[in-house]
Amino acid sequence: MIKADAPASPPPERGRDREGVKRNRAQDDPHPNAPLFKGRELTCALGTIGAISVLLAATLSASAAGNVTAGRQKALQCQTCHGLDGLSKMPESPNIAGSPEQYLARQLNAFRKGERKNEMMTVVVQPLSDQDVADLAAYYAAIEVTVKMPK
Repeated sequence: MIKADAPASPPPERGRDREGVKRNRAQDDPHPNAPLFKGRELTCALGTIGAISVLLAATLSASAAGNVTAGRQKALQCQTCHGLDGLSKMPESPNIAGSPEQYLARQLNAFRKGERKNEMMTVVVQPLSDQDVADLAAYYAAIEVTVKMPK
């Protein structure tokens, strides 16, 4: 039990607030979340820029693989369900106009390999070559889609 006439002791001081602790203020980092390894910030930034450059180059080379004109000719067989303009004519078929080229190619290849299942798509994509897939993906990705806000 604490006596009422006993002086109250101040709370213990912690960390930087302790008296008598000498600090070198030149080494203190004003940032509250200082990096663990000083001097590596530039290395990390350069690594990130390098990774983005590689991904961008891979994307550009992959998008250059498909031929839009050849894809339009091949899309004639797709127009029954997806439309030549990429806007679906059937409720169970998705709109594919303006979809990313890599996405379209990946989905077509998934149907070809049997990773995705749809009776109609499985039949349609079997005779397609890798170049046909790239051309179709390039064509449908090149279609510009505009959206208007409702009034």
